[in-house]
Amino acid sequence: MNEEKKNAGTEESQKPAENRTEQLSPRRRSALVTYLAILFAVAFLFVALMMVSEAKRLKTMNQELEDSSRKTSASLTNNINALQAENQELSKSNEELNGRIETLESEAAQKEESIGELQAKQEADAAELARLEQALNALEEEKSAAEQRIQDAVKVSELLHKAIAADEKGKLERLQELLDEIEPLEDLLSETELEIYEELKIA
Repeated sequence: MNEEKKNAGTEESQKPAENRTEQLSPRRRSALVTYLAILFAVAFLFVALMMVSEAKRLKTMNQELEDSSRKTSASLTNNINALQAENQELSKSNEELNGRIETLESEAAQKEESIGELQAKQEADAAELARLEQALNALEEEKSAAEQRIQDAVKVSELLHKAIAADEKGKLERLQELLDEIEPLEDLLSETELEIYEELKIA
């Protein structure tokens, strides 16, 4: 029952729309169709113009890309040629440098050999110099000792003369002091001075 009412209501609601369509006059229908045709034609023309414009833009871009590609190709070719020429020059320079390096290595080896010989000679000279310095030091020590003995000999001779003078003057205490000073140095006395020294000791 309810479904029948609903269907009846639907049919009643559709009738006014159908009536409105049926109410359009042929003139209005023709105008509507013309309007829609113009609208579709404008849309088609707009799309066609867009496609033509896009085709021109793509053609221009393609031409620019081709020009750029040709320029890039020419530039790359020039760069490759320049790099090849530079590579040849570098190879030549490398060969020259290798030859120079071999020469320098040979010279360095010879200099190292010469340096080794000089170092060996220097070490020998240093050893000889050390030996000479040692001998010189020994001679200086001997000279120093000889000078000291000379000084001691002069001193003991002077002491002996003072002792003789003290003996002659009868100064026995002074004589004994002088004889005590002479005693450590008596080996420096000559035979004559030693005899005098022995006589003074007995006296």
